[in-house]
Amino acid sequence: MVPGPHTLTRRLTLHKLRAILLLVMLASPTAIAEDVLRIAVAANFRATLEQINTAYTHKTGQKILLSSAATGTLANQVLHGAPFDLFLAADKATPEQLVSAGKGLLTRCYAVGSLALLGGNPDTLATAGLSVAIGNPATAPYGRAAMDVLDRPEFAARRTLVRGSNVLQAYQFWYSGAVDLAIVARALAPGAYPIPPQWHRPLTQHLVVLRQTDAARAYLQWLGSDTVRQMIDNAGYLPCP
Repeated sequence: MVPGPHTLTRRLTLHKLRAILLLVMLASPTAIAEDVLRIAVAANFRATLEQINTAYTHKTGQKILLSSAATGTLANQVLHGAPFDLFLAADKATPEQLVSAGKGLLTRCYAVGSLALLGGNPDTLATAGLSVAIGNPATAPYGRAAMDVLDRPEFAARRTLVRGSNVLQAYQFWYSGAVDLAIVARALAPGAYPIPPQWHRPLTQHLVVLRQTDAARAYLQWLGSDTVRQMIDNAGYLPCP
């Protein structure tokens, strides 16, 4: 029996619907992936960036997926293909190295950090027998800066050094009472004793663009705005030179 025109029309419509549904199922993961801006950020700047991102999402509706760890840990992820669009590091050298390795497109300064001591004033570092937490110098720029301080001759007294995976974990060690002192980013502990900047290497923080997307370009413009600059200043960071 030969199907009538209405039956053929219904069959064609069903085929079209199935084809459309299949295309939607195949395309959806990509569409969702492209809609999300993926940002990696050094642990010391995470809280500040979360505030910045909340304001940006409220303003634009842009979805942002944030990943945070020590700068060296995140850089290793980038080198192994992690799909970040932007990476806000805690130093200048790491973004430059990623650009040289062909993993980054361009880099620029976004903030300048400083150190603070939790649990005492800087003279306390000369007291023997105390435990001091810092970020891991192997992966955390703030940990390396902390070692610059501890390597000063006046602080040569024997102590127990506890290395956190990043500067935020060093803060958590002190907060939980696991250590006597902690050298952390001043932005994490605004009430702590500031450590003179001449005691350690500069903490000039650079970002690196990993994927030049429209979303990344728009976000970079937002980061350079007066609104964000004020938020970064309020968080305890200094302006870029």
